[in-house]
Amino acid sequence: MAGEIYLSNLSGQFDYQSILQKYQQLKFQQVDLIKQKEQAIQQKESAFKSFADLLKNFRSDFEALADPKLFDKKSVTISNEEVASVTITDPAKLQEMNLEFSVDRLASKDVWLSQSGVADKSDAPATEDGTLTLTIDGSDIDIDYTASDSLSQIVDKINQSSDKVGASLFFDGSQYRLLISSTQTGEQQSISMSDSGDLLQNLQMGDEDDGSHVQVAQNAQIDIFGQKVQSQTNTFANLLDGLTLEVHKVSSEPVDIGIVSDEKSAKDVFQKILGDYNSLVDYIKDATGKNGPLSGDYTLHSIRSQIFSLMTPLMEKGLLSVDHETGHLSLEGTKFDELYRQDKDSLESMRQELTDTLQPYLDSLFDPYGVVKQKEKSYDRQIQKYEESIESILKRIEKESEIMKKEFIHLDSIMAQMNDIKTRLTAILPKKTQ
Repeated sequence: MAGEIYLSNLSGQFDYQSILQKYQQLKFQQVDLIKQKEQAIQQKESAFKSFADLLKNFRSDFEALADPKLFDKKSVTISNEEVASVTITDPAKLQEMNLEFSVDRLASKDVWLSQSGVADKSDAPATEDGTLTLTIDGSDIDIDYTASDSLSQIVDKINQSSDKVGASLFFDGSQYRLLISSTQTGEQQSISMSDSGDLLQNLQMGDEDDGSHVQVAQNAQIDIFGQKVQSQTNTFANLLDGLTLEVHKVSSEPVDIGIVSDEKSAKDVFQKILGDYNSLVDYIKDATGKNGPLSGDYTLHSIRSQIFSLMTPLMEKGLLSVDHETGHLSLEGTKFDELYRQDKDSLESMRQELTDTLQPYLDSLFDPYGVVKQKEKSYDRQIQKYEESIESILKRIEKESEIMKKEFIHLDSIMAQMNDIKTRLTAILPKKTQ
């Protein structure tokens, strides 16, 4: 017990601590045996989880088949990516074609820069109170200022007035000037100014003739099919139905765009799925083999067999070849290309059938009551059972050792007393003469 001190071999007759250790070593052999069984289950659990991870990869990649537009995908190329970039927004609506365009101009903001300024940004540019009115896209934006407002404070007031305009300080090396611009591009973002005070007058700003209108708001414009097409931004959304163009720089030379069916994208989906299936086949062969951690467990074979049987639509279309030596499946690329070009409806029918049958089966495996989850729970229960058995045995060994220890101590104490009595008797009894 805790707090007690035991002295072994007081009588000098035997060392009961050694006896206890040998007893415990004998009992611990039961624990070691259970631990070996537990480790075997843990290895099975780890091996099954690795299989489950491969199965999850297969399931994840298979979800790509759920895309009803899988066989409508398009790819696009552009001859000069510095001039523009192109994005497919809806491949089903886009037709295969080649086209060319040129960029006449880019979209720009409206920018005004005062021709005069102040020596320090904390200086006030106006000598009287007033209201600066900025008109943009049919709306008036009023900014009240005072004769004591610094140029920096006026910039802040403009920025706080609306999200349609922005202002900043422009330092030309000798003085601070006021820069005002629209926040968006396009002709509709043109700014006009008026002032009830003398701010614009003192800054020499707002008049088309004073040179302060340094950049005029304009739309982007391209020439395509002989037509001039404009956009308020540099993005031409749905220029063609399903295609968006974004221009980056002006180009007088034509830029070519090519739109073709993306056969490879669809083929890659099937090849990846079959690659995942082959990984499952290889793992099952190793894990359930003679010396594998899951040897004799038919669960993995059952799942693989069911997946294979649900791939019948691919078989029926002649799209699968089987390596009977390895069990691997591969896609018949030539046949796939033929169907893609001549009979997409047949491919779509196959895709839909696979989605309707194999997808639900894969989902069911990972359902809380599905095979995978139930198998994992079974391993957990077995491991828990072994843990509880080990804990019970250890408690029993501790309890029995404590009882034996007390009994040995009591016996050792009696033997010590007997030795003491023997010594005393020997001392007082007369010695036997010869």
